[in-house]
Amino acid sequence: MPQSTDYLVEILGCPATGMFEPVNADYLCPFIGNACVKRGHNTTDPFPVCSIQKYINRGKDRRAERPVVVCPKRFFQADLVTDILEHCWIGSYDRSKIVSVKEIKMGKAGTVDMVICDTSDLPNIEKFISVELQAIDITGTVSDVYSAHTNRVPLTALPKYNFNTSNVLKRYLTQLIKKGYFHSTWNKKIVAVVQDVLLESIRERVRFAPTDPKNERTDIIFISYTLDTSLVNEEGYYDLKLREVVGTQHSALMNAVVYEPPPNKGKFIEAIKRQLEP
Repeated sequence: MPQSTDYLVEILGCPATGMFEPVNADYLCPFIGNACVKRGHNTTDPFPVCSIQKYINRGKDRRAERPVVVCPKRFFQADLVTDILEHCWIGSYDRSKIVSVKEIKMGKAGTVDMVICDTSDLPNIEKFISVELQAIDITGTVSDVYSAHTNRVPLTALPKYNFNTSNVLKRYLTQLIKKGYFHSTWNKKIVAVVQDVLLESIRERVRFAPTDPKNERTDIIFISYTLDTSLVNEEGYYDLKLREVVGTQHSALMNAVVYEPPPNKGKFIEAIKRQLEP
């Protein structure tokens, strides 16, 4: 009999195997220090599912591949400031003068999730890097699994869900290109924080030219993390581990998205001919 923990990996930041009553923890997300902001289907209550299991293959060959983060706030558990300073920051800095601020409005382009800045020259801020967090959307739902889990009852049906990387790519890359362009006009960088599975998907579908993250002409940087569920840390959470850092330019990313390889012309014509058949 399948268990809810075959699908739910983390709830309210904790391994799902040990978290059944998030309401008793006031739905407090440990990564933002506030109540969980996610909502489930047909409810106003928080839906504190941080990550779920990704399966591959079917039938007897079906197996768990890796856990996938489905809430962008989950990335705040990583030491983002240290990783970005080490891999993306240009020039020297006084660590005590580096601060991070969240949810900064960027005109009609919306907001950026976080900005890391050097406060040495206050009231002027000359050096900063913006940060965007992106999890993966799912199709279907795990609401029934979550309900069964928190009520400690058996699953009545297998969940039907998948990971909508195509939608994320369309929406997120478009947004990232726009914000990357704005940052390039400022001669600044924007960092896209994603999970390894999403960056792999992006690089499979979008053949952008990589650049050195610390190159002055690099204005978009991808930083990917993997969720290590082999053990829990001292605080009782799984750790996010840095996987890859790769830079590019907004123009290179835009060209790779817009001018992707065309589909096969012959197959296109054959599809037309099939429609014309009586």
